[in-house]
Amino acid sequence: MVLLCLLPFVGTLLLSIMGGAGRNAQAAIAVLPAIAGLALLGWFAPLVLNGGVAQWHMAWVPTLGLELSLRLDALGLLFAGLILGIGLLIILYARFYLSAKDAMGRFLAMLLLFQGAMLGIALSGNILLLLIFWELTSLSSFLLIGFRSDTAEGRQGARMALAVTGGGGLALIGGLLLLGTIAGSFELADILASGDIIRASALYPVALILILLGCFTKSAQFPFHFWLPHAMAAPTPVSAYLHSATMVKAGVFLLARFWPVLSGTDLWFYLVTTTGLVTMILGAAVALFRHDLKAILAYSTISHLGLLTMLFGFGTPVAAMVGVFHLLNHAVFKAALFMNAGIVDHETGTRDIRLLGGLATLMPITATLGIVASASMAGLPPFAGFLSKEMMLEEAGHTLWAGQSWIVPLAAVIGATLSVAYSLRYIVHLYFGPRPASYPAQPHDPPFGLWAPSALLVVLTILVGLFPQTLTVGLVTPAAAIVTGGTAPPFKPALWHGVTPALVMSIVAVAVGALMLWLHGPLLRAWDALRLPDAKRMFDRALEWLVDRASDMTRAIHNGSLQRQLSLLFLVAILVGALGVWTGGY
Repeated sequence: MVLLCLLPFVGTLLLSIMGGAGRNAQAAIAVLPAIAGLALLGWFAPLVLNGGVAQWHMAWVPTLGLELSLRLDALGLLFAGLILGIGLLIILYARFYLSAKDAMGRFLAMLLLFQGAMLGIALSGNILLLLIFWELTSLSSFLLIGFRSDTAEGRQGARMALAVTGGGGLALIGGLLLLGTIAGSFELADILASGDIIRASALYPVALILILLGCFTKSAQFPFHFWLPHAMAAPTPVSAYLHSATMVKAGVFLLARFWPVLSGTDLWFYLVTTTGLVTMILGAAVALFRHDLKAILAYSTISHLGLLTMLFGFGTPVAAMVGVFHLLNHAVFKAALFMNAGIVDHETGTRDIRLLGGLATLMPITATLGIVASASMAGLPPFAGFLSKEMMLEEAGHTLWAGQSWIVPLAAVIGATLSVAYSLRYIVHLYFGPRPASYPAQPHDPPFGLWAPSALLVVLTILVGLFPQTLTVGLVTPAAAIVTGGTAPPFKPALWHGVTPALVMSIVAVAVGALMLWLHGPLLRAWDALRLPDAKRMFDRALEWLVDRASDMTRAIHNGSLQRQLSLLFLVAILVGALGVWTGGY
């Protein structure tokens, strides 16, 4: 367990020491922690997938009863497998994607630092230890997003991500401290066994809201969603890793991790479900009208994160199980799509979909991979995304919101429709649209090393779609059992369940989504006419206001007057003393 957690940090240290090594040597060093980590996960898998838990403890602060503890259960195994497996493919992809002028050793060292922080979140058995790793993900992602610090976009995107996720992290610290106080322990196992006590506590609403703030900021939920698209200033390997299987999934993972003790109340349902619904629709709507390939995928990621949040918000064991399944599916097809967008940018010199088109005949391998991954994102059969989308629609179909049976199903269909529309736009406008008079660079398929990692993920999404019972039940069922804190409901994914309400909803979504693609021009003009507020501008203005107010306060307090300093000191001391006497606490 300890070795599994430390492997990426050892890799970071080795890469830092061997900065002068060649690119191939650096890439070889970087993949070793992921390969060794996957092997260790394989070692623990038989125990964990059969309901066991691997644990490790060491005294941390004995006087306070705190232990340094690691814990690997089926949910942690699933998340750690995504972190290491997709991380391995991202490193291989980065070897061929980064140019000779990019400092590959520094890049890979940062990537492994981030990987280690994410593994720590998945494996932490103590919530105070989890908080340390949580903050380390914010710091290491800041370094990755701002890797190209010579660009204003890179610097601004990194600062924005750190400010939003770091602020949410402060709220999470407060929430988890309250949670540990209510449960009487900071050990995860003790907290997970104290659900009734936690939900009955007067501090539960405050703890829940603070924890949700941490989760929502990290997973880019409305109104904190705006940082994620600006993080696209990072190199594409970073985007593919952070926004498919790791950083933005950390908030969703925490929702799943604390589902047994926080869900089951009206406050949880309305806060989490409503936030997820709004985020799902808003992200999908914006994705349909973006022109940068990575921006389309960034907003689609926001939408799917909203979908996952909504599922965990429903508070039912079946919905939680579907959430686990879609978390897996989304990580696979979204990592493949980000790599696909990076290949197009790498080989054509642009990510602007308006300057591209007709690439299917010029880049047939890239086009095939992009089409299949997009079809899975749209929820089209026979791919993995179709399975979890159908199950999501089924759950939405019988979920009440404020006593109304039509609100959640309608919102789910709108989200699914927009998902079909932007996915089809990625396919049609990029690969089958009319060719421009010229491209910034002559398009052609990249070398094998650049498309092979995404091809492996595309093959996986096909196989899961065709053989879901064989490939997913043994992993999703035990992970869902951990989420629900008991026995998982029956999990029977299949391409055909007969003519069901979910199938009808899905057909409507595909038909209307295709119609929206056909009407994309008029819809785009109507969207532009709305003149919606710019979240980045609002964030920048709010930050400027805060800095100005802080400067005013500093100038007012630290003005060089000894008399004022002494007056403030004695005034505060007298007030605190008087309060103590008044309340009898002296």
